[in-house]
Amino acid sequence: MMNAVLRQLHQWRFREQLIRLAWGGARTLAVVLVVLGAACALDWLIDRYSGSRTWRDVLSSSWVLAGVNPLGIGETPYWFRVLVTLAQLGLAGGLVYYLILRPWRQTPPIDDLATVAEQAFPEFDHRLVTAIQLNRPGADTRGMSPMLINEVTREAGQIAARHNLLQLIDYRRLRMAAAWLVPVVAAWLLFGLTNPSLAWVLVQRQALLDVEIPRRTHLHNLTPEVWPTGQPVLLQFRISGEYDPAESGVVRIVPDGQREYFKELTFERLIEGTDEAIYSVRLEPSSFDFSFQARLGDGRTREPGRVWFEAPPQLEEAEGLIAIQVLPTFLGTREDGLPYTRRSDGWQRGEVNEALPQSKVIVDARFNKPIRTARLIPIERQGAIEERDLPPVVPFEVAPDQRSASFGFDTTPRLIGYRLELEDHRGFRNPLPIRRAIRMYEDRPPTVVFRAESNRNPDPTAEDGQGNPRDYEWDAPLTLQGRIQVIYNAQSELGIREAYIRYRVIPKGIPADSYPEEYRRIQHPRDDRTDQVYFRLPLKPFPAQQAAKMGRFVPDLGMFEKSGVYGQVEFWAIPSRDPSSEPGELEAAGSKNFEVSDLKKRLPDGSLAKLELGDTVELYVEVFDKLPGPDGKPDPNRPAGYTREAKRKIVVSDADARAAIRLRDEAKQKLRDQLDKIAQNLAEVFKPEKK
Repeated sequence: MMNAVLRQLHQWRFREQLIRLAWGGARTLAVVLVVLGAACALDWLIDRYSGSRTWRDVLSSSWVLAGVNPLGIGETPYWFRVLVTLAQLGLAGGLVYYLILRPWRQTPPIDDLATVAEQAFPEFDHRLVTAIQLNRPGADTRGMSPMLINEVTREAGQIAARHNLLQLIDYRRLRMAAAWLVPVVAAWLLFGLTNPSLAWVLVQRQALLDVEIPRRTHLHNLTPEVWPTGQPVLLQFRISGEYDPAESGVVRIVPDGQREYFKELTFERLIEGTDEAIYSVRLEPSSFDFSFQARLGDGRTREPGRVWFEAPPQLEEAEGLIAIQVLPTFLGTREDGLPYTRRSDGWQRGEVNEALPQSKVIVDARFNKPIRTARLIPIERQGAIEERDLPPVVPFEVAPDQRSASFGFDTTPRLIGYRLELEDHRGFRNPLPIRRAIRMYEDRPPTVVFRAESNRNPDPTAEDGQGNPRDYEWDAPLTLQGRIQVIYNAQSELGIREAYIRYRVIPKGIPADSYPEEYRRIQHPRDDRTDQVYFRLPLKPFPAQQAAKMGRFVPDLGMFEKSGVYGQVEFWAIPSRDPSSEPGELEAAGSKNFEVSDLKKRLPDGSLAKLELGDTVELYVEVFDKLPGPDGKPDPNRPAGYTREAKRKIVVSDADARAAIRLRDEAKQKLRDQLDKIAQNLAEVFKPEKK
């Protein structure tokens, strides 16, 4: 009988344990699923809206989160997901202990269940608990009659047989467990059936797996990371999935050390052959590096983009561009055979002034960074104001570090400048134009001037070579057997090649209109290219070997120091003062005692006659420069340079010549006496007084 009672009590206790497990498990699972759902919803909300303008406004308005890195919350941070997962695991562990393990361990023993049964069925009258305790192995039955124990046991068994103790079990907790669990499970099933991919991804993310929440719109950043400083930046994104071209997005931009701001992201164009599109936003020029993130629909760039600014290619600030003119070889070469070079005003800025025809320009450029390509484009004047580019010039030398290059190009008659176009290894081009001016030499004939006639000795050590040079100057009268002293100086940047005396005789008493019209039209040697009116007398170059023995050249006399008072040097191209750096023969000078006894005058009928008293001799000095023609030979069509005014002498008699000389000497003596008297008076004025 006792075994049947104990079997009911053990079944009762076992079912109580199951009920406690179901009740605690249902509540635990319901809470865990609710918290899991809340965590998934929070993960989705953060991932969906973090970084949006509303989100940023909320963060900025919170004094706690105002300083949070605005681009550090582009999606649910991994550390936050770890904390949420750990919190869920901690909560689940606590619930298992408090709602399952501890209630299960606290299931009442069969003695307590027997007590509950005695309370439910009063006829037991403590017999059930007493029988259980006295029949337990090891029970203390000292002093008790075995007969009494058997009788109590029998009666308890008979009473228990008449009642079902299992009906005392409380099953209401199972209904409560179902009430807790069924709605939660139903909600999860509904979510899983409605959007299984999102539900599965959210659960995986709670398991800390690296999976991305699915979106309808996908953005891929196409923006290069490096941009030239001070240039507009074009942020571009490739859009795939679902999108509406009429819908705009937003780009959040966070410059380093600056406040964030937002720009509208708009449709730019479709990608040919695909269903994808390009969205873009253009930013104003800046020099602050920045990070950015774009959003369109439910899509956004997963990782923040970054833009760094780098200086575009430009010239170095100090001596970034220099230009040197290589003089044409017709001006001669240095002793080492190389042509002469010249640095004009502005050469340290890359400019060239007075660039000679047939010369070259060497440009040395230094850059602020290594350059991939560099081109120099010469520029010519085309018409009045128009310009045209000549073919580009590539550098003939590039430094190993690619931070400098040298260019060379020929000058042209219409050349006005050049510009540089640079490109670095990132494809950046110089944003500001690098342009410099080249001013070509104005093609003009040599400058020629007459020097005053003088009887001064060119040797400064001689007695008649000292004193004021003006005291020796005079305009000598011309007789039929006399001569005209011609002293001249000439100068040209194109060098001096040769010189001539061009002269004519104007007869006394013959009207000009008696000459033919073509004769009268010629009033200057430049108009007489066929020597019809003006005769041409070549001036012979002075031998260089002889010049080496003649001492220093005296330009205002057109002679060497050892030429003597009446010596003559018809043509002398003055050598360079510094042959190592400057070409010579840019100046010339000479002197000639021009005999007039054999001169002829042309009469109106074309015949020639000897000079007579009263005739006028008119002469010019004609000088040619060295600029050669296209064939490299002297150009016969080059315009010559002439003395500005003609030297004119009227033929006088010997008596008139002597009278003129006497008057000149008397005038000089009178002037000298006046100067001596003035000097004596000044000496008396400033003479110290005697005390």
